Amino acid sequence: MKGLKILGLSLLVVLLLSFPITAIESTDVANKLNYESDVIYQILTDRFSDGDPTNDNPYNIPNSYDSTGKDVDKYLGGDWQGIINKISYLKSMGVTAIWITPPQDNVDQPYLYNGVYYNAYHGYWAKDYFRPDEHWGNWQKFDELVNTAHLNGIKVVIDFAPNHTSHRDGYEYGGLYKDGVLLGRANNDTQGLFHHNGNRLDSQTTRFDFQYRDLANLADLSQENSTVISYLNDAARLWLDHGIDGIRNDAVLHQNDAFLKTWADEINAYKPVFHFGEYFTNKPDPNYGDYRTFQERTGISILDFEYANTVRRVFGSFTENMNDLSNMLGYTSRDYTYVNDAVTFIDNHDLVRFSTLQPDKAIFHAALAFHLTSRGTPVIYYGTEQYISGADSDDGRQLMPVFDTTTTAYQVIKQLAGLRKSNPALQYGTTTVRWVNNDVIIYERQFYDDLVLVAVNRSGYSYNISGLRTNLPPATYGDFLGGLLSGNSIVVNADGTVNSFVLGPTEVGVWQVRKLTTSSPQIGAVGPTMGRAGNKIAIDGEGFGTSLGVVKFDTIQASVASWSNTHIEAVVPNVAPGLRNVTVTANGLTSNAFACQVLTGDQVQVIFHVNAQTNLGENVYVVGNIDELGNWDPGKAYMPFHNPNYPEWFLPVSVPANKTIEFKFIKKDANGNVIWEGGTNRVLTSPLSGSADTPLYYWQ
Repeated sequence: MKGLKILGLSLLVVLLLSFPITAIESTDVANKLNYESDVIYQILTDRFSDGDPTNDNPYNIPNSYDSTGKDVDKYLGGDWQGIINKISYLKSMGVTAIWITPPQDNVDQPYLYNGVYYNAYHGYWAKDYFRPDEHWGNWQKFDELVNTAHLNGIKVVIDFAPNHTSHRDGYEYGGLYKDGVLLGRANNDTQGLFHHNGNRLDSQTTRFDFQYRDLANLADLSQENSTVISYLNDAARLWLDHGIDGIRNDAVLHQNDAFLKTWADEINAYKPVFHFGEYFTNKPDPNYGDYRTFQERTGISILDFEYANTVRRVFGSFTENMNDLSNMLGYTSRDYTYVNDAVTFIDNHDLVRFSTLQPDKAIFHAALAFHLTSRGTPVIYYGTEQYISGADSDDGRQLMPVFDTTTTAYQVIKQLAGLRKSNPALQYGTTTVRWVNNDVIIYERQFYDDLVLVAVNRSGYSYNISGLRTNLPPATYGDFLGGLLSGNSIVVNADGTVNSFVLGPTEVGVWQVRKLTTSSPQIGAVGPTMGRAGNKIAIDGEGFGTSLGVVKFDTIQASVASWSNTHIEAVVPNVAPGLRNVTVTANGLTSNAFACQVLTGDQVQVIFHVNAQTNLGENVYVVGNIDELGNWDPGKAYMPFHNPNYPEWFLPVSVPANKTIEFKFIKKDANGNVIWEGGTNRVLTSPLSGSADTPLYYWQ
């Protein structure tokens, strides 16, 4: 196709490669690990659809439920039956995964604050992680939701909030239960289940402040406590046993890295699913360095706030322009190790509704088109397709007004969800900006011979597009959206130049080519990106063939559990820990390499403590003889220690279980200069499970 010059064949290309896909016949709900081809729909369960009025106010609690559907601080009646009833609406829109409100049992009584009664309709004030919340249904109804979704090709992702329970000054005093049995409360915490450092103030911005202080007066669970660790591990297993396909981890900025890494390790070893975390950032943000390396450190994918903040400014408030958008695509591609693994969004429950930021529907549609053709797995917040507005995050959490399948937004999502499913360029492709000014961006997504070219004009003006080049094969390409957003045809010449054309006001054009067969194996995604020997991984891409081939981690062959032309499931072999290149060999040809982190073994927490005097600008670290401690390389040392009680320093670190470890403490300054402590190597044996504190060591 690279040398295609015949007009008749060019017209055939237009017909075969540019015809819109208006429905998705099926999707692979069995692939719980890689979501690059999916479109996720985020649902606040209480606000979507009331399918069972009997659970609207199950305990008849005053100030809890509003039958008018207007008071957004009360329950409004949505439930799992309501989602079940609307599965066909979601399926028709091209949704292949739903992300639902935390399903665990929340506090029942409202929280009175400044004369207003606030309720746990959102699911983030859990009291019992081992029971479903009665406002949404019981275990039987949850299982029915999962089964119904799966039968319709839709995965189920649950929101999970392991950071905190409820308000420490509320009715339950942050009480934590296990299947109805009270384990403890924040106001009488004899077991150390909670942190007790007070609310984090805006002026308190260290990692210690984020991780060890309360978020909005919510009782902060101690993820260093072995009882809490065991509780959260068991809770995750319970929901995994009920067939969930993914976990969205709430407030990961407020949890320590060691817990997150060990919790992800437990999930991956038990029943691995796609796992992404909410690391809330602004732009610019002093935590960006930690944010962008979060997945490398924990193995958990990110909910992409850097992306969202930029897109909302470019298409919403117009405080940034398309050059800023291009810049963001460039630096995140360099900064994120797994940029296509990020979960992207432009609208969510903690932000002003995008429709309020941008009431002009034509620009709104252009933003949606960009979102669904950009890198990462896109999330659509419930009601975005119905233009729900809201001047703040609470106002935006209103009842789903209608389920209209004819809105332009619904149709844009439907068409482009189909393209994401059918063209690997949108799933795994690199992003190259081909043409940009303040109002227009034209970018190309490419995965080997599969390409999608997208032109987006956010303005009310027409622009003459000249000097555009593309890797699309020479042909005439019709707009994939069939003119839904006013897109037209383009002509690509043999040298890759595109004939000049006019991109009209708020016009979006999408042109694509799909090579249906390939002789060589091509890896697009491997998940999880971190794991240990014996764990299952999924490898997705193209050209694997139908005959069993070979999967390797560097030079070590992995056993294969299943094999198809686009999806392989294998087992991490007993390979040296560290960053290892995964490859697939099929039909005598070897694929590109995809790097994954192999752990030394089952992960547990060790909380290191040391008394050390430092100079201004110096931090304390620990290094040791295992990969998790950098293999004695100071440049690979774990995170800097906390020092709220200087000169004492501490840090929870994820290390292999039941292993004798040699280590030393070091000091590093801002320029990377290293001072090693003296004496012989220190030695400890890590615990079998949970966590353990070291003694308070003194700098040697």
